Amino acid sequence: MSKRSSQSFLPTLFPFLSILTCTAGVLSFIIISIGVVSILAPSIIVKSKDMVVTKRKKPVYVECHPDHLVLVQEQKKVDYYVIDDPESEYGLFLKRVQQKADSLYIVFAVYPDGERTFRKAYSMVNNFNERAGKKGPIIDVGYEPFNRSWHLKAE
Repeated sequence: MSKRSSQSFLPTLFPFLSILTCTAGVLSFIIISIGVVSILAPSIIVKSKDMVVTKRKKPVYVECHPDHLVLVQEQKKVDYYVIDDPESEYGLFLKRVQQKADSLYIVFAVYPDGERTFRKAYSMVNNFNERAGKKGPIIDVGYEPFNRSWHLKAE
């Protein structure tokens, strides 16, 4: 009786596994690179609802922190408890923006835990817009969530 060959062909998976490992490594590198670039160089694009192509509005930035606002261009700090006072720095700031509403709009940079401050500041803008009604200019608003490590610089 003849003996059957106990040696059978066993394919090796080494080429497949090496290609799979290289592909996973390249994808991991791409994901990490995109994450690092987005953290180090954040870009913010905010468009006004009423923006006409021929006439661009300039953003005026307001940082919303847990217990205060920062008017970035003016480098002024407004405490949380005086935000809704029309005679506070923020109220006067809104009056100036409303006078130039055809060329300016507000962008709120909302930091972590700054939502409460943002809501109070945003409601103040809505109050100004309601008082202006159809007679006066309306303040356009944009907002962007900000990472704790990001900082705005005045221009």
